[in-house]
Amino acid sequence: MIVVVGRPALGAAAAGGQDRPMGPVALIALAAAAAGASVELLGAVGDDARADALAVALGRAGVGHAALLRLAGAVTPRWGDDPATWPRLDPADLDLGLRYLPECRVLGLAEPVPPAVRDVALEAAAYHGAAMVAVVADDGPPDERLAQVATVLVAPDDALSPF
Repeated sequence: MIVVVGRPALGAAAAGGQDRPMGPVALIALAAAAAGASVELLGAVGDDARADALAVALGRAGVGHAALLRLAGAVTPRWGDDPATWPRLDPADLDLGLRYLPECRVLGLAEPVPPAVRDVALEAAAYHGAAMVAVVADDGPPDERLAQVATVLVAPDDALSPF
């Protein structure tokens, strides 16, 4: 199973009037599912109607969301909202989310994460014997520890917007 880690959002209404999952984590998970992979999205959202809509849209597209953590008092973002207002995915959240999943063959960090979250992801990948892929910002050389064990993809600035 592919586990994609990050913070999803809802995007602008599509032609059919439905909001759709957006952000690097959602788009990567949706693409993997469309290609036939078994995929789970591990992320943090609010405990609100937007999170419900996001989970339904992911499920309809074949993306598992058992590890989509709902944070009380947080608001599920819309794509384009200030990233500082997005729910945070902290190391304990990542650890908890991984416990909901029976396996992990590929662990992907879909957005730049704080070092403490990266460390939990590296430990989890090692424990599961999973391949690791990490998307990082183009703001200098990738973290050395991450570069030693993961496939590191440097994203152009506009690919991570609004991060």
